[in-house]
Amino acid sequence: MLYTLLSDEYDNAPNSCRIALRHCDRIFSPGERVAFSINGIEIGQNKWIDFSHCHLWQQPGLYLTTENLTPVIWQFWGRCINQHAASGSSLFYYYGENIFYQEMAVQLQRNRDALLMAIRRNENPDEIIRSLIGLGIGLTPSGDDYLVGLCTILLLPGHPADKYRDNFVAVLETAKQKTTLLSAITLEAAINQRYRQVISHLIEKIVRDDRHLIIHTINEIKKIGSSSGCDMLHGIADACLLTSYFGEKYAHQDHC
Repeated sequence: MLYTLLSDEYDNAPNSCRIALRHCDRIFSPGERVAFSINGIEIGQNKWIDFSHCHLWQQPGLYLTTENLTPVIWQFWGRCINQHAASGSSLFYYYGENIFYQEMAVQLQRNRDALLMAIRRNENPDEIIRSLIGLGIGLTPSGDDYLVGLCTILLLPGHPADKYRDNFVAVLETAKQKTTLLSAITLEAAINQRYRQVISHLIEKIVRDDRHLIIHTINEIKKIGSSSGCDMLHGIADACLLTSYFGEKYAHQDHC
């Protein structure tokens, strides 16, 4: 498990503590002993982070029901978010001359389409999920970031696709060695509905169809990492489009 110390310019996140500092490189050193207690964190021989003045951030619990699933214009949000994400930096839409990146972009799009089709057809998605894990570059590869975004909505309690939670858990357990420790932890947290506060704000706005400052929230997510935010947004957008598909399917069944 990793525990992150964030400066006050960042938003809250799972397994993290925001501290009133902007630069820590001259305060903390690699290899220092870290000890956690209920009152704070002891680092090295002379540093103490006091929890007595900290505020505990609790991510709001969101649940989908028949009543709040139907009114949301899921297809609109899916297209809107995809459009904003496409204007950022993402391997999913790489147009440069690097042949390695070009091939990676092809694989990302191919596996993305295959996963969406498998879920729509109610087929086993395990191998396709596995093919996306670790696909990309950096501390959190694009395939992992995409799955993080997808899980934030697709695995909401009460969602028609929540039944795939066990699939994501099982595949990640056997495939986590394909990616980085940070990325595996981030994906595991998302599967369990734990993610950064700015992403929580977006999901909350979508579920409650709250359009106030939603574009600002999308743009804040785009700032995450070099491409992670845009990759996550593509996952969130596809989850919205899938939710629209499920909603129409169930509405049609009810009508019949």
